[in-house]
Amino acid sequence: MKFDKDIIVGIIICAAVLFGWDPLCKYMGWTSEPVPATPVQTAPAVEKTAPATPVAAAPEKKAAAVKTTVKLPAVILANKDLSYKISPVTGSVDSITLADYKNAAQTGPVVLEKISPNARGAFSLSGSMSWELENILFSRKNGNKYVLSRRMKDATGQIFIVTQTWELAEKGYAAKYTVNFANPGKNTVNIADTVLCGGELPPWGIVSGDKVRIPSHRMDYMTAEGAFGDIKADKKDSKFFLTPAPAVKWVALDNKYFAAILQSKTPFILNQRREYLNDGKDNYPVIASGAWLGSIRLAPGESKSFDFNYYSGPKIIADLDAFDPSTGKVMHLAWGPLDYLARLLLWLLIKFNALLGSYGWSIILLTLVVRLVFYPLTARGNASMKKMQLVQPKLKEIREKYKDNPQLMNSKMMELYRTEGVNPFGGCLPILLQIPVFFALYATLDGAVELRQVSFFWCKDLAAADTVARLPLYFFNLPINPLVLAMTALMVLQQHMTPMSMDPVQKKMMALMPIVMLFMLYDLPSGLTLYWTVSNLFSIIQLKLQQRSRSKENQSTPVKG
Repeated sequence: MKFDKDIIVGIIICAAVLFGWDPLCKYMGWTSEPVPATPVQTAPAVEKTAPATPVAAAPEKKAAAVKTTVKLPAVILANKDLSYKISPVTGSVDSITLADYKNAAQTGPVVLEKISPNARGAFSLSGSMSWELENILFSRKNGNKYVLSRRMKDATGQIFIVTQTWELAEKGYAAKYTVNFANPGKNTVNIADTVLCGGELPPWGIVSGDKVRIPSHRMDYMTAEGAFGDIKADKKDSKFFLTPAPAVKWVALDNKYFAAILQSKTPFILNQRREYLNDGKDNYPVIASGAWLGSIRLAPGESKSFDFNYYSGPKIIADLDAFDPSTGKVMHLAWGPLDYLARLLLWLLIKFNALLGSYGWSIILLTLVVRLVFYPLTARGNASMKKMQLVQPKLKEIREKYKDNPQLMNSKMMELYRTEGVNPFGGCLPILLQIPVFFALYATLDGAVELRQVSFFWCKDLAAADTVARLPLYFFNLPINPLVLAMTALMVLQQHMTPMSMDPVQKKMMALMPIVMLFMLYDLPSGLTLYWTVSNLFSIIQLKLQQRSRSKENQSTPVKG
């Protein structure tokens, strides 16, 4: 393909944008560095609850905090995958540490819960009237199980006992939780508007420090009737807070890679809460979910229990399905029907990794499998494009001869297509059929937590760009990402080899496409660029094989004379 003056100018412009866009954004304040875990400012929290038989959302309010002067050390409840740090005083999980997942700097594990200053912690309890801790009756830990019983008093002087039980699974990220309210006195107790907090979750960049291209931060839920819903965390209040609050089987908070899910066999009324973290430039939503337990009325000596299951960990399909098969919807790998295809491709990727022991080689194998499946379609498309290229001189003659009669020109062109056995759309149709699969594969590799901080050759993290060095320029340190550069070079080579039947303007646009893609995808995660590079290499090999096959056919065909 000839690179004329227009193409060279286009390349220079694209390169200028590529090298200058990031420093320009930083200079103008359009982008910022990853948000620190301890923000400098917190906007007021907004919470909405609803009555047990909701007809409208309850007014926004802050639940009353527990007052106490009692002090006891935190209790650590752990298995090999995660640990809860539980406060016996507040009866809440102040932090959830994921042992196998490190922060972006790899200086420590990922820690969930109580990231925002106003957070209450998971499993904290509150009512519309202030509670005061009178005494801790007992605090018992036995292996993966912890039982805490506290004697409480509310603002009206009512005495009641709250007993909480946490039990972690032997491994994984699931836990069982039970809370029991008991009336030890001789008078009826009415614990008004009781709320159980199911935890909070900020955007993934705040939790981990990772650079995130596309935010994926939302609240998902499954209603008692089996209807699934999801709400993006940054929606305005009228869209985020549900009115009336529905009865749900489970509610999940999830970002790009992790989820916190509160589930119960008995549907509960959804409680929502949101506040904003501010890093000095932007506000970031921190969403919290929970269960509105209603007003708990207890006769003398009566008790009432609520049972929940809780998941707090990575969005791994097998773990989510084991927790509750319907919670797999929080994966959000792709849009609509493509999500099912993306989940299938992710399943294959995990199986390949179990076989090969490397996610890098598994991506290569998965890419080859997909390309082999579509090999016949691609071959047909390439052959059709080659035929179209061969009839171009005749098409040009028809256009010139009948340019004043468009109707006759189209008729003659269709006649030529029939005579030569050419389908003008034959080269496009196979490509169109492959697009959904390639989009699903792209979504799979972009959303798989399994690839995070997994190395492959020089790639330190398959979920981040494969930067091997930085080239110091006058105003910017340009990252050198070998895979995306190789991907671009292979795209140029593939274009040079591919038969194209286009006018000069279209050819110039196609020549610029690899440079535009380089600009758009330069900081793409290396798992994705590995996929694109292998896919382009496969296409080149396929084209070469087809060209060699056609050359042998032409040589074996006797010349008529």
